[in-house]
Amino acid sequence: MTERKTYIFYAVILGFLTMTGPIAIDVFLPAVPSLAQDFQISTGSVELSLTAIFAGNAIGQLIYGPISDRFGRKPVILSALIIYLISAIGSGLANNIEILIFWRFVQGLLVASGRILANAVARDLYDEEQLTKLITIMWFVGLCFSISSAPIGGFLSENYSWRTIFWVISIYAVGTFLVFLFIFRETIQTKDYNALKIKVLIKNFSIIISHRDFFLNVICGGFALGGIVAYLNSSSGVLIKNFGISPSLYGLTFSLIIFCQAVSALIAEKLINHINTKKLMLFGAVFITSAGLTMFLLVLFNATHPAAIIGPMVLFVMGFAILWPQTVAACLQPFPENAGTASTLQGFIQNSMATFVSAILSIFSSSTAIPMSAAIAGCGILTLISCMLATNSVRLK
Repeated sequence: MTERKTYIFYAVILGFLTMTGPIAIDVFLPAVPSLAQDFQISTGSVELSLTAIFAGNAIGQLIYGPISDRFGRKPVILSALIIYLISAIGSGLANNIEILIFWRFVQGLLVASGRILANAVARDLYDEEQLTKLITIMWFVGLCFSISSAPIGGFLSENYSWRTIFWVISIYAVGTFLVFLFIFRETIQTKDYNALKIKVLIKNFSIIISHRDFFLNVICGGFALGGIVAYLNSSSGVLIKNFGISPSLYGLTFSLIIFCQAVSALIAEKLINHINTKKLMLFGAVFITSAGLTMFLLVLFNATHPAAIIGPMVLFVMGFAILWPQTVAACLQPFPENAGTASTLQGFIQNSMATFVSAILSIFSSSTAIPMSAAIAGCGILTLISCMLATNSVRLK
C-alpha cells in the first residue's frame, strides 16, 4: 500500500471510529420531544439523558488512553465497541427515563473510546503537520457520515417509535466492529507496561497538565466544545417546540450545520500548508465568538425565525472546524511516548467542561432560546480569550 493510500485508509477507518459519539447523539436529537411525550415527562428531563452521555464520555476519557498504551489499540477498540452495542440495545429497551439515563451514561463511557483511540492511533503513525492533517481529514470523514444522522433520526422519530433510533445505532456498532476486526492492524510499536500503575498515571498526568501549551490548548478546545454541546443539548427542544419546526426539518437543518462544518474542515486542511497554525486557531476563535454573540443578540431582541438560531450556529461550527484540529494536535505533539495518556487527559478535561454546560442547561431548561444562546455566546468569548493566550497573542503574567 502506497503512503498516500495508507494515509487515506487510516483517515477513513478512524473517521468511522470517531463517529461513535455523533451517531449516539445526533440521531437521537430529533426524538427528544416525542420521547418526552411518550414518557410523559418534561423536555428537560429527557435532556438529562444527554447530560448522562456527556458525563459518561468525560469519565470514559480517563480509561482508554492508558489501557491502550498498556495492551494495544486494537483489543481495546474491539472491546469498547462490543459494550457500546450492548448499551445501545439497553437504551432501546428502556421503559422509563431512569433506565434510559443509566444506559446512556454507560454508552457515554464507551463513546469516549472513539476519539481517544483514533487520536492515539494517529499519533502512533504521524507527527507535526502530518498529524494535524490526519486529525483534520479523519474528522472531515466523520462529519461526512454525520450529515445523514439527524435526518435519519428525524424521519424515524416522525414515522416510527423513538426506540428504532437505538436499533440503528446498534447496526452501526456491529458494522464498525467488523471493520476493525478484519481490516485494522495494531499500530502501537512499544507497549507501556507501567501505563496502568497509579503512581505512573499520576506522574504522567501531572507532567502533561503542567505543560503550558497543553493546558492552554485544552481549555481553548474545551470552551469551544462547550458551545457545541449547548446546541446539542437544547436545540431540538427550542427549534421543535418553540419555533415550531418538524423533527424532519430539524434533522435537515442539523445536516446543513454539519455540512458547513465538514466544508470548513476540508478548507482548514488545505490551509495548513499555507497559513501558520496559530493564525488558523485565532481565525477560528474569532468566528466562534462572533457567531455566539450574534445568536445571543438576535434572541435577546426577540427574533422569531429559526434562521436566528441556525445561521449563527453555522458560523460557529465553521470556526470550530478550523480551531479544533489545531488544538488537538497541539495537545498531543509534546508527548510522543504518552499519546494515549495525553489524549485521555485532554478528553477528560474538555468533556467535563462540556458536561457542566449541558447540566446547567438541562436544569434551567426553557422554552425560549435565551439560556442556550447565552451559553453559546459565553463559550465563544472564553474560547477567544484562551486562544489568544495559547497562541501567545496575550501573555500570562
